[in-house]
Amino acid sequence: MKDMEIIEEFERLVAKYAGCKYGVAISSCTNAIFLSLEYLKYIDEIEIHDTITIPSHTFVSVPCQLKHSNFVIKFVDMDWVGMYQLKPTRIWDSATRFKKSMYVGGNALQCVSFQYRKILKLGRGGMILTDDKDAVKWLKMARINGKHPNVSRFDDEPEFPGWNMYITPADAARGIDLFMRLPDYNDDVGSNLDYPNLSLYEVFQ
Repeated sequence: MKDMEIIEEFERLVAKYAGCKYGVAISSCTNAIFLSLEYLKYIDEIEIHDTITIPSHTFVSVPCQLKHSNFVIKFVDMDWVGMYQLKPTRIWDSATRFKKSMYVGGNALQCVSFQYRKILKLGRGGMILTDDKDAVKWLKMARINGKHPNVSRFDDEPEFPGWNMYITPADAARGIDLFMRLPDYNDDVGSNLDYPNLSLYEVFQ
């Protein structure tokens, strides 16, 4: 199996398991959230300086990405388990949930994590789950510097300035191996109780 075929097989397996049409493997869940934000900006679904609401208690990289993408952060005290929505967008942080039929629907961009403390313990990596075919096309180019998948570097040039956020074929192959031994249903591994109150951090004021 060729390198890209390994990645595509990993994406196919996870998407089917989650209950959606597509998966786009990314170098981390953090980067999956970042690229999802950038895509929604690209299609004018959100604009820079829009206000995005997230829980006060979550992983610190989430508000960091909102800062990097030039959004206004609104923290709210809320209970959540496994995942939550970055409101009012269709992006979901699902880093601490990974189980069968977990996709929320509605063309969501649902970001999952394969970090070593999560359920599919790849060590690092993530994926964007979605039914949005147009998003998939853009995201697959965005993760490889704006270039086209399955085209030789000597025969291609970037369609837009992208990012270096792809998952490696070796990691995808290991992900397939781990996935094959994973149960259909797994307990969530995170909630608001597992994180500090980020609204108190000066950097996010």
